[in-house]
Amino acid sequence: MDRGKRQNKSRRRRQGRRFNRRAGMLILSFLLIAAAVIGGTMAWLNDETAPLVNTFIPSTVDTEITEEFDGHKKENVNVTNIGDTEAYIRVKLVTYRVDGEGNHIGGTAEIPGFTPGEGWVEYNGHYYYTLPVEPGESPADALIDSIELKKYNDADGGRQVIEVMAEAIQSRPAAAVGEAWGVSIAPDSVTEYTAGATE
Repeated sequence: MDRGKRQNKSRRRRQGRRFNRRAGMLILSFLLIAAAVIGGTMAWLNDETAPLVNTFIPSTVDTEITEEFDGHKKENVNVTNIGDTEAYIRVKLVTYRVDGEGNHIGGTAEIPGFTPGEGWVEYNGHYYYTLPVEPGESPADALIDSIELKKYNDADGGRQVIEVMAEAIQSRPAAAVGEAWGVSIAPDSVTEYTAGATE
């Protein structure tokens, strides 16, 4: 009997060990599956909720003045849009007197009369080109075809200087022009800007 009891005991131990192994494997499998599901969910959430980066590159608006000048006469005075967006252009002419050595001698000088090129309109001391200018382009007609500077008969050999100062602003939205320059621009027309007016 002893032997039978021992065999039964031994058999029960083996079965218990098998059960413990199976239970352990089942628990381990469950833990691995749970870890994979949780890890996958976390990875998906991190991937899905990562911030979306939008990079905005602002347009540039810039100008370059072109002119021919021989010391007494300015010719073909124009402005090139060297920015990367369509823009409106305006020009202000500033004049003063200098002596024979180029030193500012004070006093004012009048800008000699000239007829602005087609598409250019004078309004409140500025000359506006009334059509948008594409990047890398210039207005079809120069602002000044030709203008003769005054020479003065002063003892110091004075002469006139005309500085051409250009500005540009993006053409869209139209309100940008109005808010920055206080004008509304239409083909061959420049008027005072009225906020909210239909353009």
